[in-house]
Amino acid sequence: MFKVKDRQNSCVEPFEFLPAKDSEVYTLGEALTYTDKVTKCGATAKPTHICMGPADAGVVPVMPVLATTRFEVPYDAKPTIGTAVTLGTAAESVTATTTSGVFTVTDVDEAAGVCCGFFK
Repeated sequence: MFKVKDRQNSCVEPFEFLPAKDSEVYTLGEALTYTDKVTKCGATAKPTHICMGPADAGVVPVMPVLATTRFEVPYDAKPTIGTAVTLGTAAESVTATTTSGVFTVTDVDEAAGVCCGFFK
């Protein structure tokens, strides 16, 4: 689950309500992309939004992904600080894979199994 760690500006990203795919189940904190409808983000695709709740009446609440926002997220394998890594298969974690990475790691908390970073 991607959770906001901190922001470089004092503004909070506004929630948006975007069209949902009928066949998808959306999870809080999941990385999403948006074209005509929101969909789960692939491992090497930069997300455009983070899910903020389940779909209802054909729309899903989301927040936009900005370069000024750092997220805390669990990792599947411990990433290295300063590297850009890929997303996990469920788009709710990151891996240690750096090929085509989209999430830049700024710090790692091994005890908690989470890292912090931003989408480049």
